[in-house]
Amino acid sequence: MDKNEFSERVQAKRKELFAAALSVVRNTEDAKDAVSEAVASAWANLHKLKDDSKFDAWLLKAVYNEAKDIYKKNRAYADISELSEAFSSGAELENIEFFDIISRCGFDKTTHQILIMRFVYDYTLEQTASGMGIPLSTAKTKYYRALKKLSQTEGIK
Repeated sequence: MDKNEFSERVQAKRKELFAAALSVVRNTEDAKDAVSEAVASAWANLHKLKDDSKFDAWLLKAVYNEAKDIYKKNRAYADISELSEAFSSGAELENIEFFDIISRCGFDKTTHQILIMRFVYDYTLEQTASGMGIPLSTAKTKYYRALKKLSQTEGIK
């Protein structure tokens, strides 16, 4: 993958990457930092990506990991109104609420990524498992347990 293709693919997923980072760090500046750092790191480590078809999942994982590192350092939370402001550039309110809900549920890193890939990127569970490099059975188990937990969460039915 050359620099132009890398740039195009990152730009195509820009909002989703920002949303994923925002769901972890819960403030816009840290989310922007997480995406920037992850993209820079991804470019520097692009040679390690063996299958270009897994680029989106690989980049999402990099953003998610960077956001987790920033969150651990800052432990700063925003409320839903700040999330709404951050998404005012075109994202739908349902997406904001989705990220707020999955952030509050306390899912582990893998489950969080599965939910984002399934509902934001619209990947099948097979594509999600393949992109994350995990067994399909693990992806299914975590996904269905998460759905059960979400259905039992107040305000979600």
